[in-house]
Amino acid sequence: MVGYRHGRGWPASRRMTQIPGWLNTLTGRNLLREEVRQVRRALDNIFGDQLVQLGTWGEPGMFRRLARTRRAAVISDQPTPGVDAVCASDALAVTSASVDAVLLPHTLELVDDPHAVLREVDRILRPDGQLVVLGFNPWGWWGLRHALSRQGFPSGSQRMISDGRLCDWLQLLEFKVHHSAVYYFVPPILRGALPRQGRPQRSEESGVQPDSPVRQAGRRSRQASLLRRIPAFAACYVLVARKQTCIVTPIRLAWRRRPGLVGGLVNPTTRNVA
Repeated sequence: MVGYRHGRGWPASRRMTQIPGWLNTLTGRNLLREEVRQVRRALDNIFGDQLVQLGTWGEPGMFRRLARTRRAAVISDQPTPGVDAVCASDALAVTSASVDAVLLPHTLELVDDPHAVLREVDRILRPDGQLVVLGFNPWGWWGLRHALSRQGFPSGSQRMISDGRLCDWLQLLEFKVHHSAVYYFVPPILRGALPRQGRPQRSEESGVQPDSPVRQAGRRSRQASLLRRIPAFAACYVLVARKQTCIVTPIRLAWRRRPGLVGGLVNPTTRNVA
């Protein structure tokens, strides 16, 4: 039996059980609200017959209802209420070249083999199909919080993949990235940075609690406005890529006349002389 020291070594099935609890926190709910806006903007110009979301992030129908395609389905490797199908994300029970769009909401950060998932995405997407990926930025405050956590941050996440590395992976699969943006500049809440539970402290001059929810919200809003000028501090990114179609154009061979031995003389024929 294999033992794991922290959450980042747990199997994907065990890690996924931690995600819903974290998304139900104040930080998780605020992030989900922003990601709904980002996904709505990304899917606004993606049409076709079928969109497939691989993995659950929040309520299964949250992103599905934003699809502009005729049909949309959520596939998960866990029997979660609200999903449309249950199968392994690296061995999808989906016909090749049958899907117009795929959504990966932080899926690559939770699965055991992100490369295998991308290969399956490439297999099921039609030519010119589009891929939408939500990912965490490993170089900002959230990436530092993840590196310092024994269970990962958000709790249960396996890794963080930068948008640059993901672009390299997609280029090897002949995807072309045509949209990339960063979002959510609110720093993660560190457990040690919050005051301990107890009698609230008050300012001697005004009698107002210095760490009241109103002041905390205002302080975070000012911090987010300042950090928004520095993309490296963004918590997440959204990336949209298109599966390129390789059209093979046959090249006709150009027949060349054999030059004559002496200028002005007729080339010899191949007729047999009796």
